[in-house]
Amino acid sequence: MRRFGWVFLISILALGCAREERVNLDVFFTADTQGFYFSRPEPHLDNQEAGGYGILKNFLQGRTTPYLLFDGGNWFGSSAEGTLSKGSYVPLLTKDIAFTAGTLTDKDLIYGWPVARNIVKELNYPLVVANLRLENQIPWPLHDYQIRTVEGIKIGIFGIMAALEQDRSRLPGLSTLDPIETAKQMAAMLQEKGVDYIIVLSTLGLSSSTGHTNAALAAEVEGIDLILSSNQDNDAPETEQINNTWIVYPGSKLDSVGKIALQFDAKTHQLKDFTFTDEPLLKSTYGEDADIAQQAEELLSQTRRNMKRFIANVPQEITTDLKAQSALGTLLSQCLHSWAKLDGAILNAASIRSSLPQGDLTEFDLYKSYPYADNITYITLKGSAFIKAVQASLNAEDNFPQIAGFFVLYADTPSGKKVIRITLDNGRIVRPQDTYRIAVTDHILAGGFDHDEFINALEFKSTFVEARQIMRSCLVRKKTITVPDFHTRWKVVK
Repeated sequence: MRRFGWVFLISILALGCAREERVNLDVFFTADTQGFYFSRPEPHLDNQEAGGYGILKNFLQGRTTPYLLFDGGNWFGSSAEGTLSKGSYVPLLTKDIAFTAGTLTDKDLIYGWPVARNIVKELNYPLVVANLRLENQIPWPLHDYQIRTVEGIKIGIFGIMAALEQDRSRLPGLSTLDPIETAKQMAAMLQEKGVDYIIVLSTLGLSSSTGHTNAALAAEVEGIDLILSSNQDNDAPETEQINNTWIVYPGSKLDSVGKIALQFDAKTHQLKDFTFTDEPLLKSTYGEDADIAQQAEELLSQTRRNMKRFIANVPQEITTDLKAQSALGTLLSQCLHSWAKLDGAILNAASIRSSLPQGDLTEFDLYKSYPYADNITYITLKGSAFIKAVQASLNAEDNFPQIAGFFVLYADTPSGKKVIRITLDNGRIVRPQDTYRIAVTDHILAGGFDHDEFINALEFKSTFVEARQIMRSCLVRKKTITVPDFHTRWKVVK
């Protein structure tokens, strides 16, 4: 009897322990790397060596608790390291890091979808964006959601992208669905699939002209447990709880990693504890993976060489202007016109992002001025279509046509600007029934003036040559770049 009693008592204790058994799961999150893939002295960490994928890899190798690792995108930022690499560093340096999933921000599409797609297809982890569409389909190779099971806990993951509010004509065919409605559908679907915990990789940020924010996502969508936020560009990590949803932002530039320690009831799979900590990626604490460090240094060396590469001398700053023909717009469009040897060339002012500074012009100065990977296309069009397209471009807001090879006489009427006459540099007047050949960027063909008049051409011939490469070669040949005469291309009749 006594022996039976002890067995019974032990069984009761065992059952009690089973009821209290917990499952621990860590969620790690990086976001807004912005090209800072390398370790460096960090001022806000007392100038200790910190950050980068090499230290992140070593940090993860010391983990004893099961974990999931996510990335929030925003790879380029304003850094030369991100911009000049066009994001190629991401698949190269993360191939040996066990990311679970990631997402894209609208800023990752700055060079267009083809460039972003080339990065995504090389990654060893999936990217989820549930509300992005390309011709009504989720763009390959993106996914709308993923499900991972860790220690019996079923985790549902999906991504939500901020609205494509930037220059949409650089993203032909791409669109974003309503983020709140999409999130509601995804959360309901994942709940039907029996997930225990729902994580959203959100790029909505803290504010939006549409009112779609992380706070709105948490307040309006039932079933979301954790929002991992990116696209904020803040150095400091942030957390907030709205209803039953936690919102976590890990900070930018990969000098730390956000850690969310979750604890679930092993039997019911209910969340019992949530703790957030910001884990600085200190080289003195974790060391740095030698292979990644070497690859990062090679990338940095290449970037530094490219940044410093001399193009030409600029005795006087060459400025740009969104509302008129500018000195820089004239210079760059003249470069395209000289290269193409056609009747004319057109750039849109909004594509020229900054002036050329006085002094020695470097590769990075040109990238800052024209950061887009546009190709040049030759179009053949009737004079009537030519006039109509120029007139529509002339009326575009803050996107004045930058032209070379022809002059435009126009009237400023109450109903808008009206082209009276276009004259080529050789004196030939553009006639409605004659045909003309013009060099434009593929961005303009896609509606870069907020209209698609240039698509009404008779023929299209893509050169598959980048506009910036043509500009670079042109400026190198000049050696010394002077301010061109840019006041005569347009004349208004009062």
